[in-house]
Amino acid sequence: MALELKVPSMVCEGCVDTVTKAIKTVDSDAGVNVDLETKTVSVESPASEESIKQAIVATGHTIG
Repeated sequence: MALELKVPSMVCEGCVDTVTKAIKTVDSDAGVNVDLETKTVSVESPASEESIKQAIVATGHTIG
């Protein structure tokens, strides 16, 4: 399933790493592509949208 999320709280490469690692805890094989300029996270994974969102929010980031 392809999922695209806006994560407006990302401001640096450290945020990108944190969000990517959080998604990988849900699905270690997930394809994660983060565009810091547009603050967009694209995820290719069979995991549920809700579980991916929860992982991102658990890191302290917001989903817009």
